[in-house]
Amino acid sequence: MSPLVREPQQQRSREKFARILATAARLLDTVPYDQLSTKQIAAEAGMSVGALYRFFPDKEAVLETLERSWMEGDLRLLAAATDPAAVAACASSEQFLARVVEAYADRFRTLPGYRHVWFHVAKVPALASEGAEVDRQIVARVHEVLVESFGLADTAETRRRANLAVAVAVRMLGMAFLEDPQGDPAILADTPLVLDRYIFAPARDSSPG
Repeated sequence: MSPLVREPQQQRSREKFARILATAARLLDTVPYDQLSTKQIAAEAGMSVGALYRFFPDKEAVLETLERSWMEGDLRLLAAATDPAAVAACASSEQFLARVVEAYADRFRTLPGYRHVWFHVAKVPALASEGAEVDRQIVARVHEVLVESFGLADTAETRRRANLAVAVAVRMLGMAFLEDPQGDPAILADTPLVLDRYIFAPARDSSPG
């Protein structure tokens, strides 16, 4: 948590803290971030702006905390999608990748504020290293499952491809939800296909000549 954010200790304070974040997220579905104010968040959350300032010094701290909570959710989602029972239910690597993609796609549909922040709010610099670590864990876990359950060779080449494939998936999710809040079904259907074919493509012959 940012050192500028006061972490609540008492149950009542934790409830207020959570209400501020939930209210800010909900408002971001309809109010552009640059027009959103702490006063508006506090009013919608049913508290004084002074009560909000007990936890957050400004709206940037609210956004940072909200985005950090989403990243923590990304890792919980990863754990659920790659649970052994969930993986065993997949008949193919493409089906496994489709389930992972769909799980993350659902965040655009169901998480208040998520889609607006994704497309319209600048990245929070303070979260850059944490975001990179989340991405690293996603790549590592997806690669691990593909090796252990679907016969992917465990090589530097496949690890490199898994890393690039996750970056491609992020880009394709952005394309799918840019215009359609439910996600373009064709792009969402193509995403796991693209990832699977790329990751499992024969290794390039790197010998000279």
